[in-house]
Amino acid sequence: DVTLRLNQYFNRWFATDKLTSVLISRHNIDEVLHHHHRFVGALVLGGTVYCLLYALLFAIKSKDLTSLLFHSWSQPVGLWLVAALIVILIVGNVFAVAVGVGLLFRPNLIANLEAWANRSYESEKLQRTLDAIRIHRRPLERHIRLAGVLVVAGSLYALASFWIALQCAPLHC
Repeated sequence: DVTLRLNQYFNRWFATDKLTSVLISRHNIDEVLHHHHRFVGALVLGGTVYCLLYALLFAIKSKDLTSLLFHSWSQPVGLWLVAALIVILIVGNVFAVAVGVGLLFRPNLIANLEAWANRSYESEKLQRTLDAIRIHRRPLERHIRLAGVLVVAGSLYALASFWIALQCAPLHC
């Protein structure tokens, strides 16, 4: 009886209108961006130069990063993936430097980028999907004992797994 009441409480419909209204509304930052374009351009340019210099000169050591991120992979594959990540970092920062220089000196050059960024994103399909009512109570009511047995079995399995993991010393199991 308590389980059915809890199921009924958690099986209610939640409206997503307030959540998706933020996604539907337009966010226009053109006025602020054009008014303070030198300041924003200097911030973007300074941030990307700092990221490039710090990451490439001081922080990124390929072997350390490989052992940290890809320790279970073979070393050549890990080194290749780290090299690919470094290339992505460089390409992204070069693009950000171009945007920062454009904002700093010629904000009209990035008008197409602004037009693309300011377009409205349609989220009504997402809202309809989130607002659909789904009632999953019927199968649970028909097989309440089976559901209880499965929950208890899953809990015992998780408890046994955690106990085994805590009893084993690292690298000795």
